[in-house]
Amino acid sequence: MAKKRFTSKTYLKVLIAVGVLAVIGGGAGTFATFDATTTNAGNTFATGTIVLQNAVAAGTCLSTGGGTTDTNVNALCDKVFNATVKKPGDIGSGHVTLQNEGSLAATTLTLTKSLCTDGDAVGETYHGTGSVCGALNFYVQEWTSNTFLTPFKCWYGGSADAGVTCDPTFATSPATLAGFGTSPVPINAGPGATAFTALGGAADTRYFTVAVQLPNSAGNTLQGRQAQINLSWQESQ
Repeated sequence: MAKKRFTSKTYLKVLIAVGVLAVIGGGAGTFATFDATTTNAGNTFATGTIVLQNAVAAGTCLSTGGGTTDTNVNALCDKVFNATVKKPGDIGSGHVTLQNEGSLAATTLTLTKSLCTDGDAVGETYHGTGSVCGALNFYVQEWTSNTFLTPFKCWYGGSADAGVTCDPTFATSPATLAGFGTSPVPINAGPGATAFTALGGAADTRYFTVAVQLPNSAGNTLQGRQAQINLSWQESQ
């Protein structure tokens, strides 16, 4: 049987047929249809902040240094106390007010002491060779308000009332600065419940007194000497 071949005439018929179908199809697209659309627009995931405000008598500083939180650590806050020309039995102390300036609640607060550095006292001509760092007593007292009158808890130091009030005279089982160590010490539950609320007024602020004492037993090797430490407070969400 001879093979059927497409002639030019047959080819023309095919083109005409396709053209008709195209016209019909195009006409069908003009009819209306029912539809409905909803859009969940503007979906956002935004983070909050943890910013610690540290206030002492000399001034106030923020953990951000007042700028970006890329480095949320400020090592330049003012000193709590600056005790000079002291004798055995004398005390140096200061108040610290901490506030959560961020939008997230913080549930953990820690205090870390740096390594204590001994040296000769500035302004003194004569010096011993003893370690003031090894001799100092130390306490950390938290209060319920900015009056610093009603004790909440003695976090570190000797206490005559089961750990509520640090003994301000250091006469009751004093605790040493060296014994505090250099690892973070948790100071978690505050007067409210947790460490800090988020911008919650009185509940986002905590009040502390930090004090050191040179014991009455200090000898001549501690004359003209000084101890220097850093105290770092850290809040965590």
